[in-house]
Amino acid sequence: MKIGVVGAGNMGGLHTSLLKNRQDVEFVGVTDIDLERCTKFCDIHGGRAYRNVQEMIQSGGAEIVFVTVPNTKHKQVIIDGLREGAIVFGEKPFVTSLADADEIMTELAGTENRLYVGFNRRFAPVYARAKDWIRQGFEVQSANFIMNDGDMTSPPWVINTALTGGFLYDTTIHMFDMIRFLIGEIAEVQCIAQQSYYPLQDNFSFIFTTKNGKSIVMSSNGHASWAYPSERVQLWGNHATIVTEELDKVLHCGSNQATLDITDVKNLERNQKWGYAQMHEDFLGAIASNKPFSVTPEDGYKSVLITEACYQSAAQGGKAVHV
Repeated sequence: MKIGVVGAGNMGGLHTSLLKNRQDVEFVGVTDIDLERCTKFCDIHGGRAYRNVQEMIQSGGAEIVFVTVPNTKHKQVIIDGLREGAIVFGEKPFVTSLADADEIMTELAGTENRLYVGFNRRFAPVYARAKDWIRQGFEVQSANFIMNDGDMTSPPWVINTALTGGFLYDTTIHMFDMIRFLIGEIAEVQCIAQQSYYPLQDNFSFIFTTKNGKSIVMSSNGHASWAYPSERVQLWGNHATIVTEELDKVLHCGSNQATLDITDVKNLERNQKWGYAQMHEDFLGAIASNKPFSVTPEDGYKSVLITEACYQSAAQGGKAVHV
């Protein structure tokens, strides 16, 4: 499989480092608006620098394109790749507006296995293990989610909404997808937002109600320090609990159990612990075996719907908004 990367930044480097180690992948190169950065990228990873995604597909022969540009630039690159006939892997977030999401869904109409959305946490061992327990009969009745950022000035572009689309699109959207993955579809959201320390809303509190009637509380902010854990999920069932601690550990206590079932992966290699390696295997394996993608454009679209509903609720002082 011939693969090219759009975006010569940190995420482009992360994906390329993993791709280069696969026997079934040929890395053809990278394109970025900064040609000098492209050249440095190729010095490290190999391949060649291309002027744009069209040239990378037409001249470089890329069959699969990884989109790792800033969040607000996703739409056009995804569409360019699709129109050139490539299969596209799009980093999260899918896009940063409903208008952009609608445009991509229109482009995809009548096709399948053309676009995969990179929600890596679905493949992180702690969340995969939690999902296993749920499949085995743990019924979630209520939950508490936390996802915080310790410093929104490192790197400095994090506070640039023209690039990120806002804090919820850049950070918290992971947990919106995780609610759907672990518990079910979100029907309604109430959100209170504040601008505390940065020139954008950086402090959010949420109440979600799922379509199956479950209640979820969440908090997410960009000024929490890096005190451990900055990411935690607590699920409560019938006298039973599942708790995660960042991407390091997950524990389960079932009904009337005197002992805890603990999965500890804190010493696992980062790309395994964060689910990136498993996500690549899922994505590329589906292509090789011609199977449907497990993470679909519809998943990306629903994450945008939830994010926009949160911002809408916040703008209305926490009024309930249907998703």
